[in-house]
Amino acid sequence: MTPQAARRGNSLRCVIATAPEHIRDSMILRSICFVQELGIAPAFIFDGNDHQATHVVFYDGDDPIGSLRIRWFAGFAKYERTCFREAYRNPFVIKRCIQATFDHVARKGYTIVATQSEPRLTALWTKLFKFDVLDRPPVQIAGHPEPYLTVVGTIAPRDDAITLETDGAVLLRVEGDWDKPSAFEPAR
Repeated sequence: MTPQAARRGNSLRCVIATAPEHIRDSMILRSICFVQELGIAPAFIFDGNDHQATHVVFYDGDDPIGSLRIRWFAGFAKYERTCFREAYRNPFVIKRCIQATFDHVARKGYTIVATQSEPRLTALWTKLFKFDVLDRPPVQIAGHPEPYLTVVGTIAPRDDAITLETDGAVLLRVEGDWDKPSAFEPAR
């Protein structure tokens, strides 16, 4: 599918990484966007946090076009390593893809999303998603020319957020597939 088709939005998909091919696609996208295009050291782009984060891959049809990872903290979700292939870096595609992740975050019971952004990309978060720049010192990262700003936004809560009161079977299901009974659940 071409980027023009993606602009129509009919073929865009947001996938929570639950299979090896999803993780592979996420790592390839980060390699292209961060290591190859920007020359950022792989040791910074791929770190120990990859093993406890939720990875999200955006597809245009079957073609991986973007990725991010989410780490979970007390009271907020933190977006990291957000990237899109060059042909898909337009506000429509980015907004549609990122907004799709908010539903997942809200289902887990979170209403606050934070990210750390290079100044050149901060407007993306503040204009497209109405995030606010926190009034705190920027974070300087070795090898990066400009410090990162922390931006935070509020997303709508969901009535069906997963809590301790949620059916216990739901808590055993695959991340993001909470409404789909697993193969291990007896028929009800």
